[in-house]
Amino acid sequence: MADTTDRFLDAIAELQAVADEVTPDDAATSFDETTLQNFWRDWPHISGWAGSLWRKLNEDIEHAAAPATDEDLHEVGDAG
Repeated sequence: MADTTDRFLDAIAELQAVADEVTPDDAATSFDETTLQNFWRDWPHISGWAGSLWRKLNEDIEHAAAPATDEDLHEVGDAG
């Protein structure tokens, strides 16, 4: 799993570097036709996957950020 994590972080860093270097308008006019076709073909799946991951993480953060209730504060164990 560490290899997948490293590849994922590298991919995000590379995409961010490209986004920092070129505007979408410039990319549309300067990238070659094959690059643009590959992006057009692959991006909906990648975007959908990334959106699902983002929503999952956002839900997890929302639950973690909820205030504690009295039930959360009850200790469990021997009273002995």
